[in-house]
Amino acid sequence: MTNKSFSEIIIERYGKELYKKSVEFPKSKINIISLKEDPIKIRAVILDNEREYHLIINENKNEIFHDCPTFLIHSEIEDKICIHLIKLLTMLKPSISLELVEKINKMHLTSEDFGSKKKSTNYLKLANICINTNNCVEGLSYLDKAIINQRDCEPIIERFLKTAIENNLFIEFFEFLQSAYINELGSYILKYNHFIERGIRLFLKSTSKYSFFEILRIIDYIDKLLDFYEFQSESFVESLIAELLKMANSKDFNERYFSMYFIKRKYEALVSLNPLFKEFITSTNFKSFKNEITTYFKNEIENFSVIDKLKLMKKQFNIFEIPRTSYLEEYKSYKTEIKELEKKVYLKKFAFLRLLKEKYNIKKSKIDFRKKRNTYIVNHNKENLENPAYHYIINHIGFYGINDSTIKSSEIGVNYLIIKELFLDDLHNFPDIFYYKKQFWGEDNDYEINYIDVFSLISKPIEYNYDIDQDYSGIDDLMIIEWDLANKPRQSSLVNAYGAQIVIPDQNTSLYHDLKPFDLCYCQKTPVKIEGNIIKTINVITKCSFKDAISSIEKGIAFIEGYYPLSLLKSVLIKKISPFEAYEIALDNPNKQFVPNYGKFLKALRTFLFNFINREKEYIYETLKTNPEKYTNQFIILLNLSTEMAGLELPYTEIINDLLYEVSSLDEFRIKFMNKVHSTISKILKEREMGSSVIFDIKKMRHTPFVKYSNEILKIRKEEFEQSQVYRFTEQDTIIYNMSELVNSYYGKQFSKILNLNLNEPISQDFYNKILNYSAKLNLKLNMIEEEI
Repeated sequence: MTNKSFSEIIIERYGKELYKKSVEFPKSKINIISLKEDPIKIRAVILDNEREYHLIINENKNEIFHDCPTFLIHSEIEDKICIHLIKLLTMLKPSISLELVEKINKMHLTSEDFGSKKKSTNYLKLANICINTNNCVEGLSYLDKAIINQRDCEPIIERFLKTAIENNLFIEFFEFLQSAYINELGSYILKYNHFIERGIRLFLKSTSKYSFFEILRIIDYIDKLLDFYEFQSESFVESLIAELLKMANSKDFNERYFSMYFIKRKYEALVSLNPLFKEFITSTNFKSFKNEITTYFKNEIENFSVIDKLKLMKKQFNIFEIPRTSYLEEYKSYKTEIKELEKKVYLKKFAFLRLLKEKYNIKKSKIDFRKKRNTYIVNHNKENLENPAYHYIINHIGFYGINDSTIKSSEIGVNYLIIKELFLDDLHNFPDIFYYKKQFWGEDNDYEINYIDVFSLISKPIEYNYDIDQDYSGIDDLMIIEWDLANKPRQSSLVNAYGAQIVIPDQNTSLYHDLKPFDLCYCQKTPVKIEGNIIKTINVITKCSFKDAISSIEKGIAFIEGYYPLSLLKSVLIKKISPFEAYEIALDNPNKQFVPNYGKFLKALRTFLFNFINREKEYIYETLKTNPEKYTNQFIILLNLSTEMAGLELPYTEIINDLLYEVSSLDEFRIKFMNKVHSTISKILKEREMGSSVIFDIKKMRHTPFVKYSNEILKIRKEEFEQSQVYRFTEQDTIIYNMSELVNSYYGKQFSKILNLNLNEPISQDFYNKILNYSAKLNLKLNMIEEEI
């Protein structure tokens, strides 16, 4: 086993750029499903560029499975190593990481997954974790993903239907049924027909509890389901008919809409089964309801409703036979308005990015776009690549890969306005870019990035203090999310977050339009819904301060990390790193340049770390002993006293250890620490031990509270130098000088360094003259004594 660190090995074998990119890859995008150490077996799912990848390390099988393009395309082991694998290894214990990196060249690296069993197993394990922690919406999503082929799908189908029914998740229930039939799983679904009938019965009893938008979605799923599914039981059909008749006369809008829709949709079949339906179409009740839902539709347009809701209503109006002339013009105008609003959201995003460009001195540069299939490869300006704000900007407009040097044609088209602001390249020779630009922005070229649009995103934050987790049954109900500027604004949301899925805020949340990039918020852990398997919509409860966020993480609340390094708190709490090291990492974070209120975060972090130190005195004492110089310097940084301690080399370990058992607050510690430093300096100066003033650098002390000791230090240095005796001898007609006393003084040591002399040995007249010259310049006198041998 090598003595080199993990990072040194990775850089040496696979290059600095790959290691750097892996370090930058967010931890939150890697979901470690399971981890066993002996033998090593790790399962993980990774979200990257809006795609899910699986990574499985199996020491017993001597195999690493990963389905990302890097693993898939390349044949040589060195070329297969990707940022996902390296990032995962950095998240493990150092001993495991080093063991794996030493074995990796002898392991079988593969993307083969016959029957997709590996992926299916990963999803099943994730589903179990979610369902066992009452996060059933997400658990059902993973169960759905676990059905990758028809073989062995029956137990998964059974569990899905049973879990959905038991937790009253009928949106997911009906969505799964219609999807299963579309994916040719109908014969397997019918084996669980009793679950389907039970689910329908229970849903009909709870229709009034759903929002109207949810009812529209469920109707859409059932609509598609009825294209394939046939009811198996006559008695069930009879009870269903009776329930529909009852609901049609209900006072509840949801129940009436649901029943009248399906009565109209299956009118011929229902009339043949029950003559009571015959007069339904011509009834006053039905005609009146058609007018009611048309009015509702128009009111929803006035109330700025979600376009997806209106799309579903418009689609279902065909069944109701509502004339298109009664609503179509209003709908088209509203759809156009929504499209314009979507463009305004992008313009607002561009205004924010342009502000970063100008505020942090990013140069407009030529990056040489070169077409490669449906992507472009570029060479970013080297100076810009050194700027963390530049990386933030290009990551939010579609650049990805090593050095962020790849971008899709579609991303350039959509982000064309900000790309023009950033780069000097002429893109007119690339028709595919302008195709996507026209598709999103239309023929109109009048769109401009406006400075005014950015103000709402940089307004002064409010200090929130809620301790919100006290209002919930437990921390398992909540999570903390740091919102980020959305790469692709979804549902007109300017922010999202990246965990193992893309998280977006629910539009029904009151804070929806107030959310800004870098906001920390308490959110409900259980998603409202999951779309397209990787987009998770959650409910935002309220914003929170750094103090509240840190307090909640101490209690064990889950979080999705963004640009504030909240994971450092967890690493300190489990003693993976020392509080000193954590603060140094936070302080050296390159992103602090552009992340707002980072100084306030550091202040809150300092308080947390000191409280931890106060609780874990024995641990801190043992930590300090392992490397006194390293950790005491980090402690001083944590106390925010680096400037004040400049120019002093004192026995800080002793000072800190003495104070650890005396004080309980950060401010008190700082005061007592400073007092202790003053008394230590006073004691050193009083004792006047020869050469002791070497620990003071007066030039560096100039801007510290200890500059007041400078005159006394200079006086002591002069006295000890002039009181040290220098002996002159004549030996074999040659004059030599013994300066063995002088070398122990401050100036004696300095002269020894300057002249590269060993003053413990006799020196010649020439060197003596040089020392005499230096002494005269400093107004020092040599105490020379003549001796004869």
